[in-house]
Amino acid sequence: MRRRHFLASSLAAVATQTATGIAQGNTQWSNGRVQHLLPVANHSEIQLKVVFRDTQPHPTLRIGEKFIPGLPGDSEQTGWTFHTAGLDPDTEYELSLWHGQGHSATRLSDPWPLKTFPHPDARPEHARLLVYTCAGGHPLMSEGDGSSFLPMTTRRALLDRGLSFKPDAVIAIGDQIYWDQRTILESTSDLRRARGRAVYERAGLLDRTLAAAGTNNEDVLKLVAGQQIQPLYGVKLRSTPAYFINDDHDYFENDEATKRFVTLPPYDYQVRFSDYVRNLYLPNYLRDPARSRPISGDRRDGTNASFGTFRWGNLLEVLMYDCAGHLSLKGVNAGLIPANVERWLQARTANPDIRQLLHLPSHPMGWSAGKWREWYPDVADTGDKGEQIAQIGTEGKQFRLTNEKPKFMWQQGWWRQHQRLLKTLSEQTKRPPVMMSGDLHATGHAQITRSGNLNMTSNPVNTMITGPLGTGTYWPSRARGTLPTTAIGLQLTDQAPIQEKNGFTIVDAYPDHLRVRLFAWRRETNQAHEIQNLAPYHDIVINR
Repeated sequence: MRRRHFLASSLAAVATQTATGIAQGNTQWSNGRVQHLLPVANHSEIQLKVVFRDTQPHPTLRIGEKFIPGLPGDSEQTGWTFHTAGLDPDTEYELSLWHGQGHSATRLSDPWPLKTFPHPDARPEHARLLVYTCAGGHPLMSEGDGSSFLPMTTRRALLDRGLSFKPDAVIAIGDQIYWDQRTILESTSDLRRARGRAVYERAGLLDRTLAAAGTNNEDVLKLVAGQQIQPLYGVKLRSTPAYFINDDHDYFENDEATKRFVTLPPYDYQVRFSDYVRNLYLPNYLRDPARSRPISGDRRDGTNASFGTFRWGNLLEVLMYDCAGHLSLKGVNAGLIPANVERWLQARTANPDIRQLLHLPSHPMGWSAGKWREWYPDVADTGDKGEQIAQIGTEGKQFRLTNEKPKFMWQQGWWRQHQRLLKTLSEQTKRPPVMMSGDLHATGHAQITRSGNLNMTSNPVNTMITGPLGTGTYWPSRARGTLPTTAIGLQLTDQAPIQEKNGFTIVDAYPDHLRVRLFAWRRETNQAHEIQNLAPYHDIVINR
């Protein structure tokens, strides 16, 4: 009971701080009993994830004269999912949250607007996206100038600067949270274990043998995941649909393969914890009317937590895919994504009717940091003979990458899938092939002109890392012992050389071109007040 009281008090403090931050500069809208609200939309559906300050049995979402009942996301009934279909395309709706119905109903927040997307057959002239990666990091890991993650105030400032461009949607690529228990507490690094233990004993350890809901795990999950998500977003995205791509840390472990454990594909406990966080805090991808066959991860309601589509008329389609939760270890037949997802990506990429198309995998193509779960066999050469285990927690020790020594548990099929996807992207010549991703805690842009025996000089694939929102000191050069470098066997033409900096990306889609702007900031060289006027360091037009 003492632990539950402590956890509840901690959450209440965070909620109060979040509400205060939301209220500043926005006195016209009251969030009432709501402390967390994230929407997603398409041309005919809306889904909301809402967390109230306290228990709210049977709340409803009102859209026009229609009341939509919620589905509970936690045992205390503070978190709810609202999902409605049959809406008109390209229409702004007024939404509000209520307790009860009819004359006895009481409103739980002020109403707010949310607009559905253009019909898939419509021909809009412009769409804008805000894209970034690695926004997670618990406040306990953000203390001091040398902390692993930026303070929440700095992350919010970067997000606010991105939102100042008024995007039609936000896409967060992977690592919404960091709470890696086994890979930290069973690390071969004494320092890494000690640091992890000190943080986890202050907040709470998750019991891998217990369910996520209805046990002490539920309180801990709200504390360790909720404090990474709620203070960053609060209700500021209530009118901006948001998409959240899972990656390795969203499954509560780093992607590691050692002689003691292999963290992916995720164990049952990783799936339980990840599903709980998704169900409570983060909206799913809505059904894709262009996808006639089911793929991995599809749910009964037509949504998917791992693979999805952003579609803005026939102007822009964004294909988002998780390269961690469904990877396979089948040798030459392995993939970072399932075969049915790969076929879906290939079919959509080959479709000539879409004016602009983006691939957003959670793990990038083009660069390597010697990580285990990469498309590439590149690995840190420790000087030992035989198989090399991917390095983590090197604390500044530097390595060169090699593919002349085998990487432990790396799968040849990952590279083969990489080649098939790049070939599909390059062969669609009616539009430029563009890929954006995260994971490597960096920002940059290059064109892949050659990959193994694939020659793509006639239509090179633009590959970009969008910039991490939350990274403090855990850059690849510190954690992996190497800067992100061009993967061995690839030829890249740098457009904006890779940098270990925080940042985000603004994408503008037009019928005849894409405009991409990369923004970068780092606390060792920049001041916090500079964020509010941050200008792009790379601004490029990619013509159709």
